[in-house]
Amino acid sequence: MSEKTEIKKGPRKISRRQFLRDAGIVVGGTAVGSAFFLSACGEEVEVTKTVTTTAPGGTKTITTTAADNTVTITKYTCPVDGLEFNSLEELKAHYDATHEGVAVAGGTVISLSVNNKEYTLDVKPRWTLQDLLRDQLGLTSPKDMCHGYGACGSCSVIVDGRPVLSCMMLACECDGTVIETSEGIAVSRPDLIDAYVLNHAMQCGYCTPGFVCTTKALLDHNANPTEADIKEALGGNICRCGDYIGHIKAIRQVAGNK
Repeated sequence: MSEKTEIKKGPRKISRRQFLRDAGIVVGGTAVGSAFFLSACGEEVEVTKTVTTTAPGGTKTITTTAADNTVTITKYTCPVDGLEFNSLEELKAHYDATHEGVAVAGGTVISLSVNNKEYTLDVKPRWTLQDLLRDQLGLTSPKDMCHGYGACGSCSVIVDGRPVLSCMMLACECDGTVIETSEGIAVSRPDLIDAYVLNHAMQCGYCTPGFVCTTKALLDHNANPTEADIKEALGGNICRCGDYIGHIKAIRQVAGNK
């Protein structure tokens, strides 16, 4: 957000009612407040304050004050070629027509498959895969029990066939990957979800999506795991309720070993 203040001396007086009316003018998303205040030496000082909402690529605001009139002109700048436009709509139309698929504002454009759906997204360098899945795609199954330290496994998802801690993987590293979350597994492997329910493999359920993803990755690579295989595969997933036996029973049922 850019802010520019101009001060101009003038002889005009203003009432409280006029001040309250002028202070809330809104023009096309740009708030303009104009008022007169007494300076320390007793002179009346006109203060014109312009606040411009920042658009993609930034904005350029020009404010001129003449007599009783304040004119604000906002230019919207393209983040790729620096061209200026008179409206955000013009900028969007220009960007879509000329720069589609170009990374902007320090971001990276990636394409990936999530639960058999294709996405092309502009991701920020600091975003984790967990941020991308939860905040951008609305997939809330990857949880955050350990606050991003990679210590609990509740954020586990499957990336290219292997279980991954989504809080420890950057979104910009996921270009071209195939990702599965428990939302997708509920569709592709309902038998696994049913086994978890029938064997009471959860209590509070907070950690369950991470367990489900790790389990699915195990079964994809080993359709007939032993109990030792299951324990080793789930070693990075923590259940605060301590319902570990239920997970083993559910997996053995799905694998046909019950």
